Amino acid sequence: MAPRPVSSDDEARQAELRAWAREYGPALRRYFEKRAGVADADDLVQEVFLAMHTRTAEAGVENVKGYLFRVAANVLSRRFGQARPSHTLYGAFGRLSDADEITSERIVMGREALERVVAALEGLPARTAQAFLLHRFEEPTYAAVARRMGISVKRAEKLIGAALKRVHAATEGRP
Repeated sequence: MAPRPVSSDDEARQAELRAWAREYGPALRRYFEKRAGVADADDLVQEVFLAMHTRTAEAGVENVKGYLFRVAANVLSRRFGQARPSHTLYGAFGRLSDADEITSERIVMGREALERVVAALEGLPARTAQAFLLHRFEEPTYAAVARRMGISVKRAEKLIGAALKRVHAATEGRP
């Protein structure tokens, strides 16, 4: 798949996200450090901004701080509300233990993995992306996603499954 050309809307959205990260990133990090520990805080903040990156493409956000912390609560709930973390996004970036050294190579690898995930999400059909994002960041069950989208639970499962396959393939470096 050929890369999507960068538009002025994309550049504006990126600038807006950078400004939000500067303004709200430290508060989000403290929020996660208190609830999940220092080791997981940066990963969780990154997940919030990944959600914001994909979400703001659909529609603007009126109350940025409120929305960010709602997404943060959902991310936290998903991370620790499941017996094991979902492999799709966590596996893409790898988990660092306290003994792992953070090198420039690891940082580059993480950025590349994030770019692959974002590209995979942006390449999804609109309904598939919507179902995935609702399930991943807002609605905990397939039934809730189905109700919100006005579709059957089976259809929601299929859409989310297709998105997970695409994201997983992207994290593995497959087309």
